[in-house]
Amino acid sequence: MRERHLTDDIAISRLLDGQPVPQLDHDAQYMLRRYPVQEGMELILWRTHLSSPREFYLYDDSGRINFSCILNGKSRIIPDMRRSNNECVLETGTFYISHTSGCRGKAFYEGIFESITLSIDPVVLKQCVPNVNDILQQCEISYGYCQRNNHSAEIHGAAQMLWNALINADERGGDALATMWQKGQSLVMLSLMLEKHMEIDRCVDCPLRQPDRQKLMKAKALLLSDLTKAPTITDLARETGLSVLKVKKGFRSMFNNSVYGLFQAERMQEARRRLLCDNVSVMTVASDLGYANASHFSAAFHKQFGVLPSVFKRSIHVDGMTRL
Repeated sequence: MRERHLTDDIAISRLLDGQPVPQLDHDAQYMLRRYPVQEGMELILWRTHLSSPREFYLYDDSGRINFSCILNGKSRIIPDMRRSNNECVLETGTFYISHTSGCRGKAFYEGIFESITLSIDPVVLKQCVPNVNDILQQCEISYGYCQRNNHSAEIHGAAQMLWNALINADERGGDALATMWQKGQSLVMLSLMLEKHMEIDRCVDCPLRQPDRQKLMKAKALLLSDLTKAPTITDLARETGLSVLKVKKGFRSMFNNSVYGLFQAERMQEARRRLLCDNVSVMTVASDLGYANASHFSAAFHKQFGVLPSVFKRSIHVDGMTRL
């Protein structure tokens, strides 16, 4: 095995500029598309299709903070090779925030992988989100910063809508209205990611200790790991080492919702995402999410979004935008 040289690293700027990348062109099928949102902010669609597992060494010379959502597949990244213990596992439905400017890292891909990234200049991010200083400080202090967050159907749905709309716009030709919608949807995705990222720090005035907060985040991940059936609160307490009472109160404090209220909200967000992005019927979505009675599903959907799922389905434009 030959020694690796720094010249083997793929510079992010070469990818973004569409320059030939021998390390990728050898036997990899890949797509990278860029869409400007505003000055200092752009959307990046990334897709790879590999016949066998591959690893790539990357050099981030972009100077950007990236907000990414994984739409399909699985990958592993080490943002900074000088800290090999900071590996981040990325899989469908998860999202992550990274600031790796100047870092040399490594990424592992296999099969089909798709992601969408909102890449933002730090100065522009501060202008868009004035209270984002704590995240920026964390990014700047932690060289090779990459924060991976758990699955969020709401973020996944917003990201998938953007992907579909951008791909369709390329095929049909965009217009000013579509461009405005894309900018608005980009900012929605950004706000959702920031909100989820700060969730664990929101409970500064509650009596929960940091270890308990981490256990509650684990309980939340367990709760949402299977949206067809919610585990019991007793199960969550046993798996996390918390009391039943602390699970109940902790969810109210950290997530501003009850255990089952949060489960149902995320369940309906997943239903909405599937109706938006998948060519499936309302009955299929209801069944896939564990509903034996379609009317119960319709009532739950209407309670959360104020519209029946059948009406919502009919309102969807072919380009992925809705009239609602």
